Amino acid sequence: MLRSMLLTVVLIAPQCLNASEKVAVTNYYVVNQEQVPAGENVFWKEDNYGTYTVEEGPIESGFVRCVGSGFGGPSGVNGSGVCVYGENEDTFTMRWEVVSFGFNEWQIVASTGKYSGMTGSGTTKTRVASEYLAFPHRISDWEGELTLPDGD
Repeated sequence: MLRSMLLTVVLIAPQCLNASEKVAVTNYYVVNQEQVPAGENVFWKEDNYGTYTVEEGPIESGFVRCVGSGFGGPSGVNGSGVCVYGENEDTFTMRWEVVSFGFNEWQIVASTGKYSGMTGSGTTKTRVASEYLAFPHRISDWEGELTLPDGD
């Protein structure tokens, strides 16, 4: 009896597991940022809209909105926010947190529609070379792993 139960678990379990997939994406958006002096620091808040292009992974390119806030100054930068990807009923929300200037860590915190149940995490690098900072646009490259549940 125990053998038959173990055999059943061994045969069914792999079908219940979802493999994570590597993802590589680039965000392109117009920066809408406000800065407020705060002593030696600056408080910043942003609400950026744009598009994202998928280089690799199980998601489709589309629209993105990123909002967040934090402080920057002589001791560095900190902050956090969210980015909402997709549109209509097919969206996923990424929570991000600044690790250092131009470098964030992220994780998926919500998903709907065809992305429902998606999980994942990774890192983001914002292009901070002077030629990018001179324009009112921002380009960020993010990568990591995503897991989408089977559609069955």
